[in-house]
Amino acid sequence: MARLDRPGPHGSAAEVTTMPAALRRFLGHPRPPVLLGAVGAVAAVRVLRGPVRRRDAVTAAVCLGVQPFVEWGVHRGLLHARPGGRLGSIGYQLAGYGHQQHHRDPTNLDTMFLRPREVTAGAAAGMAVAALAPPAAGTVAVCVGLGALAYDWTHFLIHTGVRPSGRYYRRVWHGHRLHHYRNERYWLGVTSPIADVVLRTSPTRDDIPVSPTALGASALAARHDRDERASRPGRPGRRGRDVRTAGAAGTTGPRARGPYPPV
Repeated sequence: MARLDRPGPHGSAAEVTTMPAALRRFLGHPRPPVLLGAVGAVAAVRVLRGPVRRRDAVTAAVCLGVQPFVEWGVHRGLLHARPGGRLGSIGYQLAGYGHQQHHRDPTNLDTMFLRPREVTAGAAAGMAVAALAPPAAGTVAVCVGLGALAYDWTHFLIHTGVRPSGRYYRRVWHGHRLHHYRNERYWLGVTSPIADVVLRTSPTRDDIPVSPTALGASALAARHDRDERASRPGRPGRRGRDVRTAGAAGTTGPRARGPYPPV
């Protein structure tokens, strides 16, 4: 596990500003390739069991339909588990603590991805299912792996400085940033907003108060600009300010850009 999960620091997702750079950073991190290899191994075992048939296509369609709700349930019940009671304490030890660290520093690549120990355990279970259970069950195992891969990639991309362009991605981008910077009890979907809409956890932003543990987008934008000023000073403006950071404290002016765009 130590060889698969090399210690950081691995930098910040906010440093990434283009899609090619995002792909290189994703594949260059030690954790995502482990997940890619695990999904490939499960898929290979399933292929050895026989050709893909109509039943497998139906199975995959069902998995696609339930994916948003599984993701929502895992996010709320496991990733946001807190100590208190036997189940809460177990969930917190398994995933809650690590996810709490991610919320404290959302762009930190040391706490963003699924850990190899969970991935390899899941891959072993998936390969056993694909090898021993009916082929349709193996298809389910492959779909679970693909769902985890989609989650890891989308989650990483949302926290980069790559701006959303398409309507669908903008929707999930906007929702996940509200989850971090407005209130972590809402907007629990990452790859899809469907479960949030159905389960009524996708309210209008201003209808929900900022939670005590949320990191405000304007504060993060201001912090980023302070760091940028310190590392690469610009010429002072007429009022003694760095002209590149004028308006940085707000979220609606021209400086509300970079790694923490307004939500």
